[in-house]
Amino acid sequence: MITSPPKKFIKNPIFISYTSLSDFLKCPRAYYLKNIYRDPKSGHRIQIASPYLSLGSTVHDALKWFLDIAGQTEYNQLEQKFRNYWLKYRGKKGGFGSMEEEAAFGKRGLQMIANFFKNASVLGEAAPSLSFPKYPLGDNLVLMGNLDYAQILPDGSLHVVDFKTGAKDEDDSLQLYIYAILAESNLERPVSAASFWYLDRDDQPRPVVLDSLEPKLKWVREKSFEIKEAIEKGQWTCSPREASAK
Repeated sequence: MITSPPKKFIKNPIFISYTSLSDFLKCPRAYYLKNIYRDPKSGHRIQIASPYLSLGSTVHDALKWFLDIAGQTEYNQLEQKFRNYWLKYRGKKGGFGSMEEEAAFGKRGLQMIANFFKNASVLGEAAPSLSFPKYPLGDNLVLMGNLDYAQILPDGSLHVVDFKTGAKDEDDSLQLYIYAILAESNLERPVSAASFWYLDRDDQPRPVVLDSLEPKLKWVREKSFEIKEAIEKGQWTCSPREASAK
């Protein structure tokens, strides 16, 4: 089982998440633009709004509210929460090109939370919630994530579930591996199951088979040190293979 090293202060940590690691693996330049570069005038990072990101953020915010209160609510209250969160992403702020496009994405979101509310009981007993759990990888590198749900199974082990709002199935399980590592090390229970729940088309989580976590943790650590080296050397060139894959 993955256990967390003793806690200690880490100066100037470099946080490694599934998203940032995926960006780096696709093209180091993409990692730089999303995680390092800041606008000279505003000092802010580049953030490009899109309907898909707005939909995902709103659905996840609504479901987090539902889970935080242990589902002690009626559907109309969950729907109202969703609508309230949606206000943050109205129009151009959410990347919508027209009112019709916004309405279509909003309808998809309502269908997702209705499906979730109808079938939420399949999740079973919840493990204690974690707010951005972390795992030190060495030097000033810290693995971090945001788990959607961790279920305590009858044998005491964990089932990690990630909610999905996209139209396509995931083609790799790296995200679940990272969440499993974070869950094991922070909740001190072994992870024996992991699933994606495609909220727009499945009425329950879809299991994914994970191999042993230790080799994957070693691989994540190695790739994280590659990111650290790129930061130190300022090298953000994509290889021809990476560029052609974009």
